[in-house]
Parts: sequence; C-alpha cells; structure tokens
Amino acid sequence: YLKEIGQIKLLSAEEMIRKMTSLPAYVYGLPNKGKIAVGMGANVTILDISLRRLEELDNMFGAHIQTLVSNDSNVERVLKDADLVIGSVLIPGGSTPKLFKRKYLPEMKNGAVFVDVAIDQGGCGEASHVTTHDDPVFIEEGVVHYCVSNIPGAVANSTSVALAGETLPMLLNIMNNGLEEACVRDGFIRRSLTAYKGYLTHEETSGIQGRPWIKPEDILGIADRKLDPAPPATTTKSSNFITCCK
Repeated sequence: YLKEIGQIKLLSAEEMIRKMTSLPAYVYGLPNKGKIAVGMGANVTILDISLRRLEELDNMFGAHIQTLVSNDSNVERVLKDADLVIGSVLIPGGSTPKLFKRKYLPEMKNGAVFVDVAIDQGGCGEASHVTTHDDPVFIEEGVVHYCVSNIPGAVANSTSVALAGETLPMLLNIMNNGLEEACVRDGFIRRSLTAYKGYLTHEETSGIQGRPWIKPEDILGIADRKLDPAPPATTTKSSNFITCCK
C-alpha cells in the first residue's frame, strides 16, 4: 500500500516511513513490521492498552522505539507529527472502536497517511470507509486514507500459502486425534472453540452478546487433564457461566 499511496505524489516512500505511529501494537503482527521500519531508520511510536505488551516491546527494541499507553490524549499528541499512522485495533467478535477521530485530521500534516488495517471490522477511523485494491485511497482534510478491505488479497497466492501453513497442522491435529484430544494438545484450538453441542464456549462472544457460556475444558470433559496453555481472553471478559452439560 505504500507503493500505491506514493503514486499520489504527496509523500515519497522515504518520507512515509520516517515517522510511523501504530495503535495498538500487537494486532496483525505489527511488531514484525516495526522491526522493518526501525531497520529503515523510521521513528516509530507504538501505542497499546496492554502494559505487558508495551513492556515486551520496550525489551525487544529498547531505545529504538517509543511506547505509549493508548488513550485519547496520547493518540492526539503523536498524530500531529506523524507521517504514517497504522490503525490495527481489533475487538474479537465486536465492532472496532473509533480511536482515530475525525477531529484529529486538521491537526495532522498535509499529506500524512492513515492505514486502517481494522477496516474489515468496521475501521478504527471515524472518516474511514471501505476502499478497494483498484481504488485504494481517498483524501480527507489533507490526510490520505488507505482503507482497503482484505489487504492480504493484494498478494493472494502468498496469503493463501501462509494461511494454509498455519491452519493445516491444526486441521491434521483434529482429524488424527479428534476434537477433545486436539484441544488438550493445542491451547489455541481449545481457545478458538466457539460452540460445541449447542452451547456457547467462547468468552468474548458471551461478553459481547450477553449469552451464557461454558468453558471448553468443562464441556469437553478435559478440565482434569494436563492442558497445553491457552491465550487469555482479551479485554472482553464474561462471568456469565453455564454450570451444567458435560
């Protein structure tokens, strides 16, 4: 997308990577993009609501990046001097909050670029609307907006190969061992189980929809087994439990 935006002649590629702001940090693998940007001499600021994640990034990059807690004051402050802003907010099962507010646009540099990676979930920018690979950008208040839905579609073959490489081991695990044993061996499979035997088993969905849920470990009857660790719920949590039905 940098190449496509650069064709508008508002910013050179060098200018666009000079100062990059990402909010928040961990969605869509942005730490890896941060490594590339830092290696190219960009001044990178990363905002996140997770203090643990910010500490990890500080330990990873040291003085090469700046980390800030994501709040309205910090977002507005760093945007004023940013050449490129990458919005990568994700609320599993819910709509994306509008962190990149329209009122910030007049305060930003003319020709600055905003990439709304969260556009598939509604976008994290108030001015965002879906664009396409054929017509990827629009300009609002002098700020270039790149809001292409399904960004990986630009490299569809590579994306398909990468997706298959990540999902095939999980599918083979389920096929060869059955769902229960696969959930014992792989915490990510267990964590991603959304419904089982007619019962909701996904915490974020329970919190967003207000529906009761049962932990996968309980309904699968594996709570007393030694389980592969599963990632915790995000900021959306739920204590609305079903306490029956093995």
